[in-house]
Amino acid sequence: MANIEKFAAPITNRNIVQPVSEHKSAEAERVDFQNTARVKQALGESELLKQHNGDVHNQRGPAIFMNLLSDPQVTAGYMRNIFMMMDIVALIPMQNGSLTEEMQQLFSELNLFPEEIADEMINQENSSSAFKGEFFDFLRDVLAENKSPEFKKAVISVLKAVNSEKSRTDIMKALSASFGFLSAQMKPNREISAALLNISERFRDEDSEEVFQELKSDALSVLTDVERSVLFNSQTERLISMIRYNISRYNNDPDFLTSSVNYLMTMLKEGDKSEFLQLLYDHLSYFENRSHEDELSDSKVMNIITDILRLQSESEEIKALDSESVETIIHSMLSSPSNFTPLLHFIIPVEYEDVASFAEIWIDPDEESSSSEQGPLRQIHMLIVFDMDNLGKMETELFVRDNSIDLVLYCSDDVQDYVESISKDLRKCADFSDYRINSVNIRTLKQPRSLVDVFDGLSVRRSGINVKI
Repeated sequence: MANIEKFAAPITNRNIVQPVSEHKSAEAERVDFQNTARVKQALGESELLKQHNGDVHNQRGPAIFMNLLSDPQVTAGYMRNIFMMMDIVALIPMQNGSLTEEMQQLFSELNLFPEEIADEMINQENSSSAFKGEFFDFLRDVLAENKSPEFKKAVISVLKAVNSEKSRTDIMKALSASFGFLSAQMKPNREISAALLNISERFRDEDSEEVFQELKSDALSVLTDVERSVLFNSQTERLISMIRYNISRYNNDPDFLTSSVNYLMTMLKEGDKSEFLQLLYDHLSYFENRSHEDELSDSKVMNIITDILRLQSESEEIKALDSESVETIIHSMLSSPSNFTPLLHFIIPVEYEDVASFAEIWIDPDEESSSSEQGPLRQIHMLIVFDMDNLGKMETELFVRDNSIDLVLYCSDDVQDYVESISKDLRKCADFSDYRINSVNIRTLKQPRSLVDVFDGLSVRRSGINVKI
């Protein structure tokens, strides 16, 4: 016990010279407020918060949308990847001969003749919006008669409720398919893969809508486990973003439609109430009883592309070799008129005099251009991306104000001299109509441009706030 203090004493190196703290007065050291490096900085904004708030300083929208619109592949690869799939099908000796023959038949029917282009663009435009038909025409007519903010709010509520009612089944199917695909991607982790597959099956159950809140909680919990996994990558990140977006679209309120309709009924004229209810009933009944044939659009091109992608998904050989092409096609599909991109979108493959070419067209029919004394000027802004044999890829922008067209054509250095030589002929292209081409500018296409690069106001419009004074 006598040596307990020696035993408990800390062992120190006696050769170490201990520094002597120096006491300084307050006058000796002043704080330099100009040197902010010593100030503790606030925490940076998290990635999740950026997705919801957007990059305000750069006037950009949520990350998932902006990543899509900022990807040059969206404007550069739709039909090219379709043709790449065509070449792969021709080269691979697939075991399923009937499948190969069916795909080749679809490829041969894909191209349009020049005289078919106008009708095809009309059919694609008619299929681009769900708000078409007698029911929506009726709502437009009553809105034209009553422009009060309360009435407009009531109509918007009905539109949301109708869209929610029609999209319930499609959202459930999309979520089931997404979780099934994600389960296959996470196969090395048996536990997470099995949990994802279970969620996928539960979304297809008959009572999935009744237990949606519980199912939603379980689904988000499993997605959190996926994000913590070592298998988490950029591809699964994009898919999880899409899954969360689809979950947020689902409205689980069973009284949403009834309350919205009743609210609007209190504002309608007596003579319009019965017509409104009948048109609403007919519209919802059509979507509830529609068949597979009814779901097809009148667009020849879009129906064929849908069948090509369906057959591609059934072929493991093409799926393994051409997954990047399919992903690019899907990205471009998402850039069509939707919640993602408020632009008209057309896909036009053409065959003329044994020359195959294709074009993708994006149109902003009401773009706000430079302001004048009378206020902001409106114009039609078009982007046409096309690829032709021997000429390669080109981009054409058209700015239409009243009946005047300003045309800017981007092409490679190899063909720029040739394009400039025919610029006078380009001016005559609109002579058959009331429009006139005011100017033609030829520029070098250095690299593919994204939709955000072309349509300046698109990032602001995608931010979710549109205020006009």
